[in-house]
Amino acid sequence: MEPIKKLFQGKVFYKYKQKKTELEALQNKFLKNIPNEIRSNIKVKNKIGETLIIEAASNSIAHKIKMTSSTILNKFNNDNSLNFKKIKVQIAIQNPISKKEKKKTSISSIDNMKKLSNKIDDSPLKTYLKKIFKNK
Repeated sequence: MEPIKKLFQGKVFYKYKQKKTELEALQNKFLKNIPNEIRSNIKVKNKIGETLIIEAASNSIAHKIKMTSSTILNKFNNDNSLNFKKIKVQIAIQNPISKKEKKKTSISSIDNMKKLSNKIDDSPLKTYLKKIFKNK
C-alpha cells in the first residue's frame, strides 16, 4: 500500500492535482461573471496563455458566450489577477441514444416477398404471405 501512496504523491500526479485545482478556481470565478441561465451548461476546460477555453453544452449557449465575451472578459479580468484576452468556445458533442429502435423492412425485400408469393404454388406459406400484404 505504501508504494501506491508514494506514486500518487509523485511529481506527475502533483502536477495533475495542481492543474485541476487551478481549473476549478477558474471555473468558480468564471461562473460568477456570466448570466444565471447559462451557468449550468458551461465548463472551463483549459487555459492556454491569454486564452480561456470553455466548453458549452449547445450551439445557442456558445453563441451567447461569444456575443458577450468582451463584457465577460472585462468582469473576469477585474476579479482575477490573470489577464485573458480572448475566450475560445468549444461545443460538447452529445450523442443521444435513441429510445426506440425502429424495425423497418426495406422496400426491395417487400417486393421480393410479393413476387415470391405470386410464384409459389398453393401452400400455407403462400396464404400467410397474401394475408401479410393485404393488411399493409
